[in-house]
Amino acid sequence: MSEREEPALNISESASLERGYRRLLALYPRWFRKENEDEVLAVLMACAQDDQTRPSFEAAADLLKAAVRMRLRPRPGLPRTVFAASRLMWAGAAAELAILITVIVTADSVRSAVMRSHPAAVPVAMTHVVADVVAVPLLIGVWLFLAWAISRGRDAARFAFASFFLLLSLNVIIAQAQGAAGYAPADMIAAAAAWFVALVTVALIFVPASNRYFRQMAAPVAHPAG
Repeated sequence: MSEREEPALNISESASLERGYRRLLALYPRWFRKENEDEVLAVLMACAQDDQTRPSFEAAADLLKAAVRMRLRPRPGLPRTVFAASRLMWAGAAAELAILITVIVTADSVRSAVMRSHPAAVPVAMTHVVADVVAVPLLIGVWLFLAWAISRGRDAARFAFASFFLLLSLNVIIAQAQGAAGYAPADMIAAAAAWFVALVTVALIFVPASNRYFRQMAAPVAHPAG
């Protein structure tokens, strides 16, 4: 290899290594990347070996562990109550996914149970099953969207989630009144789990610490006269 080709190779190796580090840093929260990504990347590149083309296993593991720890703690200025609520809402979305899986897996057993006790009600029961299969993915989207909005301090999202919680409560009450616990107990357990997550979330986003945070985020920014 000629001396003229060596710098081009070094530049290519450096670019490949930088891309590898940037992919790992992309796992960090946005607020951290915005403030620290260039500085961290500069340190990583300065500590790399001359012929290194990708992050070492040890460096990648350290970056991944730090990213997980960063994701599991609130960003600066975000109350722990709001942070916990947003994470619980992700759990709520997972609970809704569990409901969807449960509804699909137990559809035949639900049909058989209704057939044994109330044969005439089979079409209605199966209509509910189909409605759940269609509605639950939409509910998952609502959980995730409101989790994002609440974590960004959108005050309206709190009241939207409170309304969402009331709808979940109404759905559980209606299902219970229709005897769903008798012919679809697994579905009711999954729905109750999602309802409980929503209940705790509502409590967290309306405690005094959360109220102060959302009021602060909603307050207009004062601009200096000039």
